[in-house]
Amino acid sequence: MVDKRKRKRFYGIKRYFQLLKIYARMDLASLMRDGKFMAIVIIADIVSNISSISGIFLLAWKFGGIGGMDRFEVLFMLAYGNIVMGFLNMMGGCNALFPSRIIGRGQWEHMFIMPVPYAVQLTVGIFPFTGSSSFLSGIGMLWVAVCHMETVMPWWWPGMLILQLIISMVIVVAFSYMFSSLAFYAPVQCEEISSVVVYSMERTMTFPLSGMPMYIRYPLLTIFPAGLMAWFPTMILLGKAATLEGIYPAIFALLISLTATYYFRKGFRYYVKKGINRYVSGGHRS
Repeated sequence: MVDKRKRKRFYGIKRYFQLLKIYARMDLASLMRDGKFMAIVIIADIVSNISSISGIFLLAWKFGGIGGMDRFEVLFMLAYGNIVMGFLNMMGGCNALFPSRIIGRGQWEHMFIMPVPYAVQLTVGIFPFTGSSSFLSGIGMLWVAVCHMETVMPWWWPGMLILQLIISMVIVVAFSYMFSSLAFYAPVQCEEISSVVVYSMERTMTFPLSGMPMYIRYPLLTIFPAGLMAWFPTMILLGKAATLEGIYPAIFALLISLTATYYFRKGFRYYVKKGINRYVSGGHRS
C-alpha cells in the first residue's frame, strides 16, 4: 500500500512537470508563430506595467523619497511587487491563481473524471513566454534600483531575496484560495471573488507604508496583507526591519496557508455532497 502511494505521488509529480513542459512549448509556439505581433504585445505590456507604478516613483523622485524611503528604495519596492505578481500571472494567471473561477463555472466537476490529481490539472494556463512582461519589467527595475542604492549587500542577500519572493507569493496564493472556498457554497456570487481579492492586493501593494499611521499600516499587514507583497519584504531586505520582525512574513505565510487549506478542504467536502447549482436541465449555465 505504501509503495502504491509512493508510485502514485511520483507519477503526479512527474506528470506535473510534463504538463508544464507541454504548456510552455505551446506558449512558445504562439510566440514564434507571429513573433512581430507578440513582441509588440509584450513591449506594450511592459510599458503598461511600468506606467501603472510610475506615479508612485515620480512622487518619490519629486520629494526625494517617501516615508523614510529614498527614491531607489521606493523603486526597489515597486520592482519587488512586479516580480511577485508577474511570476504568479505567468505561471497561473489563467485559472490556477483564481480557483473560484473554476469552481463557480462548474469546471471543478469536470476535474473529477480526470485521471490525475487536482494540483496537476491546475498547471493549465501558464504563459512563461507571452505572459512574462510584468516579471521582466520587475527584474529590470530591480536591477536599476540595486545599482543605484548606496547600501552594500552581503553575499547571502540574493538568497534572502528569493526566499522573501517565495513567501510573498505563498501569501497571495493562500489568500486567493482561502476566499475561493466561498465559491463552493455560492458559485454564482463568488465566481470572481479570487480575482477581486488578488487584484485589490496588487493595486494596494504599490503604496509605501513607512509614513502611514498605525491604524492603516497594521490592517495591511494582517487582515488584508497587501503590505506583505512588497513594502514589508523591502524593509527586511534593506535592513530596515528588526531581526524578529524579519520572520513575521514566514510565520504569516504558514498560518494563512494552513487556514486556506482547512477552509478549502471544508468547502470541497460540502461541494462533493451538494454539487453545483449553476446548470439547468438543458445543460446551460444559469
